[in-house]
Amino acid sequence: MKKVLSVFLCLAILLSTTAIAYGAGSYSSDIQSVMTSFTLNNYSCNSAVQQAVNGNYRTVEMLEIIAKELDTKGTYSSEISSVMTSYTLNNYSCNSAVQQQVNGTYRSVEMLEIIAKELDTKGTYSSDITSVMTRFTLNNYSCNSAVQQAVNGYYRMVEMFEIIAKELDSKGTYGSEISSVMTSFTLNNYSCESAPQQQVNGSYRIVEMLEIIAKTLDTRGTYTSDISSVMTSFTLNNYSCKSAPQQEVNGTYRTVEMLEIIAQLLDT
Repeated sequence: MKKVLSVFLCLAILLSTTAIAYGAGSYSSDIQSVMTSFTLNNYSCNSAVQQAVNGNYRTVEMLEIIAKELDTKGTYSSEISSVMTSYTLNNYSCNSAVQQQVNGTYRSVEMLEIIAKELDTKGTYSSDITSVMTRFTLNNYSCNSAVQQAVNGYYRMVEMFEIIAKELDSKGTYGSEISSVMTSFTLNNYSCESAPQQQVNGSYRIVEMLEIIAKTLDTRGTYTSDISSVMTSFTLNNYSCKSAPQQEVNGTYRTVEMLEIIAQLLDT
């Protein structure tokens, strides 16, 4: 009975941060489907690494929705499909959860490149986008393990989200907040003593950058409480984490929840 109650409480806690009312938008069912997979897959995970994969994979799927929401003319439809095909095929060839993490983070970088290009209608950030993708490719060659590749994925995601945040924040309202996150990103990297700690640095900075992006898009304050709720969970769960892998899960899970909010904001 205690075990059943514990499972029920875990479900309540997980769903409490994602209890967003789904409207009648074009992608509402797709968003809800990803969040259902997110919840159900969490139950079948036997380790923190598997939970991180759940977060990474749902991130790819939520970014796909966001990319489609922005691509109103279908300009990038073939590129979006190509990334998702790679996502599916690479998953079949993965022999471990860590390799799946690489698949998730690498496809996320590629999907973020598309999103950044969709937003960059005047080509203002084209060189920045290219620079991130060049680092992505070169760093992949120097990686000696899947764990290092996952770090490469997380770090490039942070840099790509920075570009997207700047693209959306045309008036510079959140300029200091964006800079603050990137400063933390750089300083925390110096203090990291292992690749798992770097993964935490990447995943945590992603959540913080997504908070800024969500606030930028939420001009009417409709999702203010939802954004605050995710960030509260982010802070509280960090205190209860006993290892870097658990912190990574906290980062990836809050990433999915924040992307859900952003997808809802765009689905109007």
